[in-house]
Amino acid sequence: MNWRLGFPGFAIGFLAGTAAGLMALVVGQPWAWAVVAVATLGVPLGLFGGMYSVLLAYGKVRRGGFAPACLFWLFAFPLARLLQEVLTRLALLGEPGFPPKAWGFLAYQAIISAGFAIGFLWLHERIAPQWWRRVSYPV
Repeated sequence: MNWRLGFPGFAIGFLAGTAAGLMALVVGQPWAWAVVAVATLGVPLGLFGGMYSVLLAYGKVRRGGFAPACLFWLFAFPLARLLQEVLTRLALLGEPGFPPKAWGFLAYQAIISAGFAIGFLWLHERIAPQWWRRVSYPV
């Protein structure tokens, strides 16, 4: 598989996760915590975003469709947030652990995943086609 197919989704997801690190800096957290936030949320969101791009490039997901994107992120976003919680706890406390009331946490993340899906889809529909055209016909 060509990594360039998944790059637009990875970039969008990673940049969305980077916002968590920037917010940590804005509220006065140490820069190391900001790096942990970027690594633990940016990387999973980037990987899931890359998966979405590849699915779209291979025609497994309809282009421009909100329902497929929303369904994809309904599962991917809560999983990425759960990974962030577990890995952040591991990095900062030295032991992994689930958030309290994990099912409630996952349900809430699933609810807000629709908002993330809208933003992701909007950016992806503007960036990915130009990127794929560029890598298909290099100058």
